[in-house]
Amino acid sequence: MNYEEFKQEVADRIKEFLPEKYENADVSIQTVVKNNDQKLDGLMVKLEDSNIAPNIYLNQFYEQHEDGRPMDDILAAIADVRTQHEMSQDFDVSRLTDFDSVKDRITCRLINAEQNAEYLADKPHTMVDDLAVTYHIAIGKEESGNMSAPITNRLMEGYGVDVEQLHQIALDNMDTLTPATFKSMTETMVDMMLPDMMRSGMSEEEAREAIAGMIPPTPDEMMYVLSNEDKLNGAAVLLNDKVMDDITEKLGQDYFILPSSVHEVLIVPKNDQMDLKTLESMVQDVNATQVAPEERLSDHVYAYDAKEHELFRADKAEERAAAKETEASKETAVVKTAAKEEKKQERPSLKERLAQKKDIVAKNEATREPRQMNKDRGQALA
Repeated sequence: MNYEEFKQEVADRIKEFLPEKYENADVSIQTVVKNNDQKLDGLMVKLEDSNIAPNIYLNQFYEQHEDGRPMDDILAAIADVRTQHEMSQDFDVSRLTDFDSVKDRITCRLINAEQNAEYLADKPHTMVDDLAVTYHIAIGKEESGNMSAPITNRLMEGYGVDVEQLHQIALDNMDTLTPATFKSMTETMVDMMLPDMMRSGMSEEEAREAIAGMIPPTPDEMMYVLSNEDKLNGAAVLLNDKVMDDITEKLGQDYFILPSSVHEVLIVPKNDQMDLKTLESMVQDVNATQVAPEERLSDHVYAYDAKEHELFRADKAEERAAAKETEASKETAVVKTAAKEEKKQERPSLKERLAQKKDIVAKNEATREPRQMNKDRGQALA
């Protein structure tokens, strides 16, 4: 069975594996452009009384089919995904065009600009070095996941705002909609292991003690994980200046930023043993072997300038410094030129000074003549 036949069978048979309430649901498959211009085929099963439904991407299920997984098992798994992603409350899609209704739901994401040329073509975005910030409306948060809608150029125009305003609104909403998390690698490993330990019957306290015994103590943490509470599109936390400044203060030194995915980044304090090329090689290797194509952020290492509140590529640090110096020199030259012009305007020209002297002489002459006449009259009377 080829891929097209696989998609058709899924669309034809999926209702057989869904509860009765889906009997009259509308089933469709559409191609969706995801991060890094990855095109995925999304299955939508929309209930009669609903105007929204999740996309269930079929590409990964076809790979399972090619690996030998029975078709009925795949259909049952897809049905399970659909029922688990049921929205508890319906969302009025018409509200997406009402700016007052959505402004407090606007969030942002950080993606690779070069790898998303097609995706960005119809969407407002802000460039941050070679990364792009996109904007989205948070529709709802359920136990099974989050639902959102991207803001397109057409939507933004309808809102009557520009990209700069949209960007600031998204940043202002970050602390409320996507609170940041910053944890050491040790803490992160504990969080990852904790659920499995607790499922074995341990209390949280017992599980943490058991995990602490498995992980050797590390007095000097070499790596931290930065994300958001949902661990979805958490790399955007890099845009939160307050969070970044807090990290700088906590570490007390400069650091590298390793983009492990669009969902999280690694913070690595700089030291004499750190080699930028080695770190970049590590990022590229992890991207190629462990990160799904649609979740990759970048193959480069980044740094943060706390003074300027700027995120930039670490391999362009010298180039950036030179550009800043050139810009500063130009600004200094402009200030000096303006000062000279102002001084020139304050100091009269030679022509103006001669005219002023002529006026003074003329006034003196005019004053002297009446005095002389009065003196002559006095002599005549004597």
